[in-house]
Amino acid sequence: MRTFFLIVNCYANHRKAKKIWASVKNELDTQQVQYSFKLTRHPGDAREIAKNFVSKLTLSDQSKYVIMVVGGDGTLNDTLNGIKDAKTVDLPLSFIPSGNNNSFARGIGLAKAPLFALKQTLNAQESVHYDVGYYQEMTHNKQGYFLNDYSAGQDAYLTSMLHHRKPSKIAEKLHLGFLSYFVALFKAYMDQESFPVTLRIGDKYEFFQHTYIVNISNQPYFAGGFMLSPEADATDQQLDLIVADNMNFFKFCLLGILVYFRKQLRFPGIHHYKAKEIHIVINSLEFGQVDGEELPNQYYDLFFKVSKYPFWVDVQSIPVKERH
Repeated sequence: MRTFFLIVNCYANHRKAKKIWASVKNELDTQQVQYSFKLTRHPGDAREIAKNFVSKLTLSDQSKYVIMVVGGDGTLNDTLNGIKDAKTVDLPLSFIPSGNNNSFARGIGLAKAPLFALKQTLNAQESVHYDVGYYQEMTHNKQGYFLNDYSAGQDAYLTSMLHHRKPSKIAEKLHLGFLSYFVALFKAYMDQESFPVTLRIGDKYEFFQHTYIVNISNQPYFAGGFMLSPEADATDQQLDLIVADNMNFFKFCLLGILVYFRKQLRFPGIHHYKAKEIHIVINSLEFGQVDGEELPNQYYDLFFKVSKYPFWVDVQSIPVKERH
């Protein structure tokens, strides 16, 4: 069995991850798994921890270790980018979903229950490759990787509001979580103006003058269970692009309903593309997000391409009923 280095974010999901970490640690000790761990102290800390750990590995150690993340999508994103920052080896990743969203775990079939997800990790005999997205932002000379999605416009604004909402125990008990979603949806519609977008896929250019949403997805889920690109698949070696253009209030409400109930988005104004490489230019200041982490209002000159990364997990090693 591999040796695990754990990056643990006890602050994830309003500190609920602390209890998850305690149960995971107890199970690792019970099974006498070889591991060490490091706790994150502040946002972005996981990226630096991962980079430092990978950079110091000897050539022989590189084949022994798996990095296990206990946290949410943001911690997993930081860890992936930290490994890439080291520019040495793509060390296999595993993930114990402990955040508020856990969209990537849901997208690849990782169990929702932490100890079942741990079982899927410990049952693995070899790494399996899943798609990840790579982006290069030309205007600000930035690049990085994402597991779920990169978006600009209303979708990014909505994701931010859902990310920062405080969970209501009463709403959850009465199954009224949809109310906060539609309130955020209405606010996003009222606050966001349309903007022009230039799209290039291969040698083909398309121009949109009244765009509200630009979303590039690696897998179907975002913001903890909603679907904007139901056809996205983290194993098809393609990225899915959704452009919402010329959206009136009726269309926007219809879009919100379809997203909430995870239905296919097929009506005028919604444009769907699948491609290995995508180039997008937005010449206006727009709000953005990557894997749920907010970006400041900025111009965008973005080049996207799909890549692959090794994950140490055997999704099929537990029954389907244990994955939900």
